[in-house]
Amino acid sequence: MSDREAVLAFLPQAYPGEALKGDPAFWAWHFLENPYAEPGNIPLWIVKDGETVVGQMATIPVDIKVNENVRRALWIIDFIVLPEYRGQGLGKRLMIPARETYSTTMIVLGYNEQSGPVLRSQGLSDRGFIRRYHKLLYPGDSTKEIARLGPVRGLANFAFAPLRPRLRDLAPPANAEVREIKEFDESFDQLWQDASTQWPCAIIRSSRFLDWQYRQQPGKKFDVLGYYEGDRLCGYVVLFVRKPGPGGVPNKAAITDICYRAKDPEPVIDGLIKAALKFVMVRHVGGLVIDVLDKRLERAFERHGFWRIKNAPPFMVGTLSDQELMFNLDNWFLTRGDSDVSIFEEPNI
Repeated sequence: MSDREAVLAFLPQAYPGEALKGDPAFWAWHFLENPYAEPGNIPLWIVKDGETVVGQMATIPVDIKVNENVRRALWIIDFIVLPEYRGQGLGKRLMIPARETYSTTMIVLGYNEQSGPVLRSQGLSDRGFIRRYHKLLYPGDSTKEIARLGPVRGLANFAFAPLRPRLRDLAPPANAEVREIKEFDESFDQLWQDASTQWPCAIIRSSRFLDWQYRQQPGKKFDVLGYYEGDRLCGYVVLFVRKPGPGGVPNKAAITDICYRAKDPEPVIDGLIKAALKFVMVRHVGGLVIDVLDKRLERAFERHGFWRIKNAPPFMVGTLSDQELMFNLDNWFLTRGDSDVSIFEEPNI
């Protein structure tokens, strides 16, 4: 903690134009308030030149389900060395103590051309890409250029109307109800215990972790919808809606996370996607995006008219055990909430 101010001074240099990374409240949420972080053992490693911080590897400690076992891992978020200090092996020297003192299992979902070679040199393995899907809803509001032109914006939205779902078709079935979630209670732990049996590898979504990620994150409001049959929570979807653009409405929203029960999942998945579409359509959001790695969910999004797009975060895994299991992309359940894309979205409040 004695290096905190030096780190906060370093971040604007390392990430010019990304004020959120150096925001003190966001930094405290990220590294001190995480439910798995321990006082005196912050999962952040730095390299200094004298008293000046010139590089860091910043992570989030997470619990990962690996078959029937739970393993502590490091989810690497910010890994960077200032340009003038690159090529000296400092990145590698940052990773070694992280593995020696915290965890030998590391995951990365989204990295750049500078950090990629360093990560590979330390045993992390490229496993492909999480899949990104997008559904256009109001083309007049989806881009700033069109949104600024009132008549053109309205015409584009009107012309696209036949291709949008009808709100009356997005209601849940008679035996179910979609409710807005105000808190993550023990029913979310119960849902995860059931849902997680479907996937060999996944970041554990405990109620405590969900609350930290989607209720406590400063500057952001996430909307959470639960799918219920009677009083039983059968699934949930987390939505992030951007600030309104030039046309007075958001150009995009994201499904940040989605989870569903193991038994008879299709009605739940269908109901959650419909609920998400209805939620953003009422607000005239230009489009809805989702990053996901789960074949059942991917098929469902395609049925609902989402198109897969090329731009998506790459995925890396590093582990000393269960490599055959964890290096197989098909064994993983991942969503946008498991990547730094979600964490570094611009604040919406």
